[in-house]
Amino acid sequence: MTLFRRKSETRDLSNDAFVLATEKQQRRNWTPLLLIVLIGIVGYAGLQHFEAQLTPATDRVAELERENAKLRDELELQRMNLSVEQATRAELEKELSARSAELNRLGDELALFKNAQKKP
Repeated sequence: MTLFRRKSETRDLSNDAFVLATEKQQRRNWTPLLLIVLIGIVGYAGLQHFEAQLTPATDRVAELERENAKLRDELELQRMNLSVEQATRAELEKELSARSAELNRLGDELALFKNAQKKP
């Protein structure tokens, strides 16, 4: 008669042994989550550290750019002053050569006039 008897699906449920989870097994379930949280905290701390290191460098770059702009302006001013000085010097040299030529001409006229007075 066992031939026609069907086996119950729930009959084998009581045959298996039940094992309660130990504390160690429960802790293992939290390990990946704690690892992810720890990696996040370390990443955030690293980011804060690098930002703190980068901020003074950024400030220094901005300060150097301002100083560079100031020095460029000063250089341009000095170039303009040099250009004015060179133009003034060229003009003075031209005037000096004209005055020297006039002085030579007047010296020749004076010598001629003195010679003319001596021969009467």
